[in-house]
Amino acid sequence: MEYQNVLVEQRESVTVLTLNRPERLNAWNNEMMFELRDAVERANADPSVSALVFTGAGRAYCSGADIGGWAQQIAAGKAALGSATAGEDNWVAFLRRMPKPTIAAVNGVAVGVGVTHILPMDIRIASENAKFGFAFVRMALVPELGSSYFLPQLVGLGRAREWCLTARMVEADEAERAGLVSEVVAPERLLDRAVELGQMIAQHAPAAVARVKRVLDMNATDSDVPSVMLRENAQNTAARLEPDHAEAVAAFTEKRKPNFRR
Repeated sequence: MEYQNVLVEQRESVTVLTLNRPERLNAWNNEMMFELRDAVERANADPSVSALVFTGAGRAYCSGADIGGWAQQIAAGKAALGSATAGEDNWVAFLRRMPKPTIAAVNGVAVGVGVTHILPMDIRIASENAKFGFAFVRMALVPELGSSYFLPQLVGLGRAREWCLTARMVEADEAERAGLVSEVVAPERLLDRAVELGQMIAQHAPAAVARVKRVLDMNATDSDVPSVMLRENAQNTAARLEPDHAEAVAAFTEKRKPNFRR
């Protein structure tokens, strides 16, 4: 597939995906979503890739849905559809079944789907220039893409209510204090830092990384601790039978770097 709305760059073992509609502040449309999905699938199928970084071209990360496309649908007498939310294989389901870690490097404004599509990602960092807006109520809509689940998990229900009901813009430092992003860095440092995080992940066994993602997804909101531990034990029982575990133990005892399968 030849991409028109996404740029793909390889930085050692990290694939950088850049939303590339800067003239529209990287507004999200169907074409961008399909290109992103294709690029994510390709990166996950490539054994040389350890992690994926998402960022935006120009001064915005993603200004939200392309409202012009909605206007055309409404004018044609159709209900405006959110491109990422439709069907069982929506963006959240798609992203969560991919084994390789995802890192959002938010360089500027992230509004609506521009912020909700990064909530299921594994790590989120932001530039000092970043701003976040859960502005669905302005369009007489409700938060989508599972954000009414993910956002309270990250920032607490009280803060999630306030952000969504007021639709105000949230500055990067507030987003960090709240837990929406894990760190805020200077704009010129953002992408390098995201790639650094991806390279840190690359030091570990890919199968173990995928298991950690899986067990966190399964257990993060389960209050039944015995069930949580059963899932952890099941994952570790399988992991201990694989060569990566033996290699990790050998490397530790021999005081060397492990040589994991890729």
